[in-house]
Amino acid sequence: MKDVVGKKSIFRIRPSNDLTIDELKKEYLWFSKPTEYKDQEDANIIAFLEANENVKDAFNRVFSNYKDLGKSIEKLGICCFTEDLPVIDKWKCFPKGHNGIAVEYDKARLEKYFLDKYYMGNCFSKVEYLDYPIKLLSSTNDGYDILWDVDENKNYFYESIRGSIERNNKKMEEFLIKLLTRINIRYQIQKENRIILSQRIVAKFLSGTKGYQIPIPIDLMLNIYIKKSTPPKFIKSLREAIPSSMPIIMLS
Repeated sequence: MKDVVGKKSIFRIRPSNDLTIDELKKEYLWFSKPTEYKDQEDANIIAFLEANENVKDAFNRVFSNYKDLGKSIEKLGICCFTEDLPVIDKWKCFPKGHNGIAVEYDKARLEKYFLDKYYMGNCFSKVEYLDYPIKLLSSTNDGYDILWDVDENKNYFYESIRGSIERNNKKMEEFLIKLLTRINIRYQIQKENRIILSQRIVAKFLSGTKGYQIPIPIDLMLNIYIKKSTPPKFIKSLREAIPSSMPIIMLS
């Protein structure tokens, strides 16, 4: 496997169905709305704020009403990737991955595309896996700051809610991204990275009730991986949907 997968790659586990064929044939990435996640602790801004009173108060001061902000966040688009190509028996740990395929993308070129097209530098946000993702840690019982980062030496760094977060637009934006990338530790096998598009960006694209179709060039894909159990009918549709030069690799 190490000979096949380059270090600059990133992957998407997709179901073997017509929606995946449509995504590949029409050359887009599917960005889900946060409301489509079954896990109520995942990307649920209102749940985060109601579990952290001081953060909720800060958001009320900045955005007038935290529930209005929650409704606005529900219109964002989130596309999920995994850092490594998982072994086949772990595909079932991904949403609809039990009968899925894996699509390999050139990560560096994908990052450049989102920078050039949507002015998004470092578009990938790494997911953090926690025992209690909606509860934010503080250095005090009053909860006026939150844990912001932990370095390789286990040094803890905190940011003030009423200071740097509430008063700095960039820091507030970073904080919102943090809230959208905190997941329960039981999903850590997914090694997930996310691209999160703002409402300003997704408003320009075809929207359904569940998400958005964001066009990308087909040549940003490197390989497609399938299983021996992948239905021949789906493989035929897959081959018809992608360029003839695109490798389809069967894993055992």
